[in-house]
Amino acid sequence: MKYAEELDLADPAYVILPGPNEGPVPFLPTIGGLACVVIGCQYLCATNKRMKMHWSAEHSGVVAGDTQCHLVKLQTFFRGNQLRYFIVCQSRTAQSQPERHLVVGSETATSTTSTPDTSLSCESPVAILEDSRLLEHFQSSTCFELGYSAIDISCWHSDVPELAAKYAFLQHGIIACAALHLASLNPSEGQRYRLIAAHHQNIALPEFRSEIKDANINNYLALLAFTQLLITHCFAANQHDEDLLLVQGRDDQSLPDWLQFIRGSCGIFKPVSQYVASLPNVAAMIELDLRDRNPEMPDYDRRLRGLFDLFNSKMAQNIKENFEGSFPHLLSTLRLLSRAFAKVQEAQSRNTYSLWATLHVWPVRVSQEYLNLLKQRHPIALILLAHYCILLLPLEVNWYMSGYSRRLITRIYGQLDEEWRPWLQWPLEEIRLQCDK
Repeated sequence: MKYAEELDLADPAYVILPGPNEGPVPFLPTIGGLACVVIGCQYLCATNKRMKMHWSAEHSGVVAGDTQCHLVKLQTFFRGNQLRYFIVCQSRTAQSQPERHLVVGSETATSTTSTPDTSLSCESPVAILEDSRLLEHFQSSTCFELGYSAIDISCWHSDVPELAAKYAFLQHGIIACAALHLASLNPSEGQRYRLIAAHHQNIALPEFRSEIKDANINNYLALLAFTQLLITHCFAANQHDEDLLLVQGRDDQSLPDWLQFIRGSCGIFKPVSQYVASLPNVAAMIELDLRDRNPEMPDYDRRLRGLFDLFNSKMAQNIKENFEGSFPHLLSTLRLLSRAFAKVQEAQSRNTYSLWATLHVWPVRVSQEYLNLLKQRHPIALILLAHYCILLLPLEVNWYMSGYSRRLITRIYGQLDEEWRPWLQWPLEEIRLQCDK
């Protein structure tokens, strides 16, 4: 205290405020606030009322669009007549809290409590402008890459962004998807866009997890849209993150989150299954199931029939004891794969083939026992997965699937010992890949 008494207080007008990307100043209260969206305007306040007064006084001739402001986190060194807010970023701990995020442009009044409020994402004016551009890119470009029909494209272009105005997790999912799309279009800026995508996905996931606990007629479309965006995100991010591949290193016996999510998503929508079933893509997949009257189609292709011989090979018999009880599960998975090829051919003939159909016909249907064998690196389990890669090839025209089959089959090839690799001949031929022996 004696030391402090010797210091002169600076004039508040000359105090340099922290930059917009810095973390909160320790011991200062952090509040939820608003930042004006007009480029070059740095006005910040704590309530909607003050923001409306600001617009009336400063931007009366400006067309506001959908929103006049964005939600931010604020701090101030001074009160009263010397009040000057500055934007701060949340700590990682605060960002990880599974709190509900308010929607950009919402009329809900911001919090003025002095306790940390993790419900608002903290963005600098530069980041806010970037987000607006990404939302615009989604509607002008990305949405056309997600749809497989005119109805799909219209939904992604108009209906999904409209839903995002009500559900912040969906808005963040859209921004993340658009960022990954731009990363694929602009490799030189790829790293920056991937970081933006990861940031928004990390914000979206906690609220999404909260919402799926109560899937209902009001939120199921938003949940379904985000589910599809999340799967797209997983495949797109996979191009630069080897941990997202289905088969990882030899010493890693885990499966990636995206596969578990694909399988788990089936149960999310059970409470609203009658509504989901009426959607065009889902109805098309259900129709494929109804047309599949034959429970087994082992003779669909001579190459698939050849895989049944694999179970009687000397190599298979030699490892049978190491994986007790595995053959029935593997045979069942092979039959599912044979049916999957038939369903894909049917979907292609009806022009209803899509990523969602590809995931529906096999990954969501295989047993947990098969996945356990895959985690244990059972050679036959890996070979079956390699053959599934063939079904993914037609989807590689999509930016988020580009090169996926090649990368996956390369990893599988590396997982197998030399004696098993001849069984990959058909997948290797289909993807025109020559692996070094």
